[in-house]
Amino acid sequence: MFASPAETLTGLERAGYFTDIKMATAIFLAGSIHRPILLEGPAGAGKTELASSTARTLRVPLLRLQCYQGIDEEKAIGQYDRSLQELYVLLMSRSIQTPDWAQIKREITSRAYFMAGPLLEAIEEEEPCVLLIDEIDKVDYAFEAMLLELLSVWTLSIPRMGTVHATSIPLVFLTSNQERRLGDPLRRRCFYLVVEHPNAEREAVIVASRTPQVGAATHRFIAGLAKSLRAYTLEKPPSISEMNDVAMAMELLEINRILPAHKEIILPLIAKTEGDRKRLLMKEAFESIVRMAAKFAEQITQDTAGEDAKVLVRSETGQ
Repeated sequence: MFASPAETLTGLERAGYFTDIKMATAIFLAGSIHRPILLEGPAGAGKTELASSTARTLRVPLLRLQCYQGIDEEKAIGQYDRSLQELYVLLMSRSIQTPDWAQIKREITSRAYFMAGPLLEAIEEEEPCVLLIDEIDKVDYAFEAMLLELLSVWTLSIPRMGTVHATSIPLVFLTSNQERRLGDPLRRRCFYLVVEHPNAEREAVIVASRTPQVGAATHRFIAGLAKSLRAYTLEKPPSISEMNDVAMAMELLEINRILPAHKEIILPLIAKTEGDRKRLLMKEAFESIVRMAAKFAEQITQDTAGEDAKVLVRSETGQ
């Protein structure tokens, strides 16, 4: 895994994920002492991307279990290949006059006849991988309880097969959009991190990493637009990836800032519900958002200039 918090932070930035030393330290510690990380926060804030970026940084496979209402253990752990089991039983019954049914039963319930799901795949990897259990808040408490064995002692108990011990221990990320409160037993086993939408300065850096051809002024405007939209009463505030889409659209349309006249063009990128579309179609609403975006962008420019000046003074004074 990572050698230090600083290496973690640098690696994530190289992978295109911009965070701070506090989060990098938590990831470093979790990987070092084999603890899962629970990431909670609004949808689109970068929780799933953090797991993906960590896998890219470590150059290891990312195995993902996408949770949903009604998911069961077979989807998560795996299931026996029934057609292969039946074929084996048929062949044995025809090729041997007196089949050893006990031996046949042991054979068809062995690992060779079991198709692994993401959880089993993760602990059978020769080298540690990154395991993402995405949107864990969509499952029920029974499914949570099933995960406790894996996240505590890194084993999985499979009916008729027995207990499978981990070959390697993955770095586990669990994400939650807080649709329901997760149980305390699961929380106790995890490092807990809240992932919020980035501040405007960091979002400008994120957008710049995705669209380097676009000018810095446009990056700051998009970050200001994101802040303005999230402060508005939208049913679905825009995610980081959606603001990256806005940046790419502006690049393709060869515009460096959004004006009220661009409303009809931009709305499909930022309004993802009928309610939000109707709100933003109102002239005063969209004009107000664009105006606030320009003010936020100007503030980012001033703050960035101030930070650059401080760095210059420190370098000149040797501090």
